[in-house]
Amino acid sequence: MQKEEAVRFLTAIGAPVRLELISLLFHQGRTNVGDIAGNFRLSRPAISHHLKILKEAGVIEYEKVGQEGFYWLNRVHLVAGLRAIADGIERFHHKPDDDCSESNSD
Repeated sequence: MQKEEAVRFLTAIGAPVRLELISLLFHQGRTNVGDIAGNFRLSRPAISHHLKILKEAGVIEYEKVGQEGFYWLNRVHLVAGLRAIADGIERFHHKPDDDCSESNSD
């Protein structure tokens, strides 16, 4: 995962309201925006803004059916993104010249 992609991904999932949206979609599956907004004390435009950020990061998917828009969690991309970030941290931690964790244990 490139740096810009990681920043977009972490920014998308890092906001508390977006974490709540992820949790809601995890539990409810495919849901229309009206039902999603009904679970929050935010305006529908505010919810749509947060959904757009998650969609642009690939965390959720969207489909318009008639007049309604439906969102659902892209679990594969969410897990892959988290795994790529964890792998990147693990690789960074195991660099031969990275002994900060041992030298700063006063």
